[in-house]
Amino acid sequence: MSVRSLQSYAPTPVRAEINVTSLIDVLLALVLILMVTAPLSMHRIPLPLGGHSTGDEPTILGLSVKTTGELYLNGTAVSRAQLSTALETAANSASPPILEVRPEASTRYDDVAAVLALAKRSGLPAIRVEGTRTAD
Repeated sequence: MSVRSLQSYAPTPVRAEINVTSLIDVLLALVLILMVTAPLSMHRIPLPLGGHSTGDEPTILGLSVKTTGELYLNGTAVSRAQLSTALETAANSASPPILEVRPEASTRYDDVAAVLALAKRSGLPAIRVEGTRTAD
């Protein structure tokens, strides 16, 4: 018996192939669905562009919180009671200002949190906190 006769009786290997035609059909259907539904789901949101001033710029109240717990409103030392009344009158004005809190780098968190709670109770619409970094 020769080697050729043994090879003829050997089973032919089965090759598994993916039917690419149906895969392409499914992908084209998905692309068409996305092309139809994508414009329907987009909403335009008008955003104000920079560079156009609305006229009246809000005033800024600068509040410095020192490491010792002292408070300075626009450079003038104030107590907590004076700060409370000043913030309430500013909040009730025709155009309320923006409060900008500037704590020193080593100011205790409790002091800053108490000032922020006082400012929130006063009714000011906008409060900013300016962060500081410590030297490492």
